[in-house]
Amino acid sequence: MQTSIVPVSVFPSTANVLYIRSIALGTPPQYFYELQNVVVVPPVAEQLDPTTGAVLIAAQDEQTIVTVLKNGNVSMTEEQWDNWAAGPITEDEPYQLDCISTNLGLTRA
Repeated sequence: MQTSIVPVSVFPSTANVLYIRSIALGTPPQYFYELQNVVVVPPVAEQLDPTTGAVLIAAQDEQTIVTVLKNGNVSMTEEQWDNWAAGPITEDEPYQLDCISTNLGLTRA
């Protein structure tokens, strides 16, 4: 799971995405997290020399560059675990991302 976050300085750059993965389903559950700097580079159109028709700049597809700035483990608090609603219509992913963002002192964008 991942979510955009309000940018936060993490040496040597700025994190703008929080990525989490469940690693233990105890009570409360534990997660591996990464603070990432994600940059989307737009596509580049091919550019030709107007006189010779030779390719000056080759076309490039859109690229996503992900740089991991920090990682570690974090848990939900007992209170968060107790307040996690159960049932088939529960929005699990947003709740988990909200909890872990809060525990790391981050704000979801």
